[in-house]
Amino acid sequence: MTMKRTLSIVVGTVLLATGALAQGDMLARVNQAYRAGDLKTARSLADEAAKDPALASTAELWVLRGFIYKDLYKETAGEQAATLRDEALASLYTANQQDHERQFAASSVPAYWFLAKTIYNDVARALGELQPERAIGLYAKYGEAVRRMAPDTVLTAQDVEYWNALGTVYVKLFAEDRTQFKWYDKAVAVYMHVLQLDSSNYGANYNLATLFYNRGVYNIQRISADNDIPSLQQIQEASREFFSQALPYMLKAHRMRPARPETILGLEGIHYSLQDEEQSRHYRHLYEELRHDELKGKDK
Repeated sequence: MTMKRTLSIVVGTVLLATGALAQGDMLARVNQAYRAGDLKTARSLADEAAKDPALASTAELWVLRGFIYKDLYKETAGEQAATLRDEALASLYTANQQDHERQFAASSVPAYWFLAKTIYNDVARALGELQPERAIGLYAKYGEAVRRMAPDTVLTAQDVEYWNALGTVYVKLFAEDRTQFKWYDKAVAVYMHVLQLDSSNYGANYNLATLFYNRGVYNIQRISADNDIPSLQQIQEASREFFSQALPYMLKAHRMRPARPETILGLEGIHYSLQDEEQSRHYRHLYEELRHDELKGKDK
């Protein structure tokens, strides 16, 4: 007997012991099918029981239905799994609302949060697979699940982590095709949003600076012999504007982490592109000092 089924039997036994039989034979049949591991039959019976107003007003039914759908979700993949998870969450939430004496909270509440966490895991998976639209939908669903059970929950830290990761996805998609500026625009918007949530977020400041700088460099790289002088001037002016946009964000990132070589090199490159050779040499000198100190530390 697996630990999973053992847990299920314990839950079912508690349900029977707390008055499910008093509601008639239906809950007993649901419970029996669930304990036997016949999730298909248990689901059908639980859905039928939920149509009975007397049974639908009991926490027992919704706890049992929530666990049935939870176990079905764990055995299923794809979009069907997501539908089963939604049903499990809804049932466990209803159970929590009707469980006024908190008889089943020790099992129903952890089960609810386990399922909510799986949504967050799916967000991470979608981001890793470069599926931003899917990630956006899942993260919205995760937020709804959290706030349904705990309305006062503040998710700022997770929001910052999520939006930064989404920005990284857009950057990667833009890097795959530099002519698709929609990904660039989305990345900029996402990092700006992160800074609205946390203006001192190092990653968003650095990544935004890098985006602007690389966009300016890309413009210059596209210059060819076919460009006439007016178009050359326009390209150079546009690139300079991107370099200027990059500068304050890179400076802020550098102030937050002055020993990070990537920000020092970033400032060197930005100032060089802005034709500020004095400042460019200053940051080159800082970088060389940093490297010297690192090598000296390794020799000790």
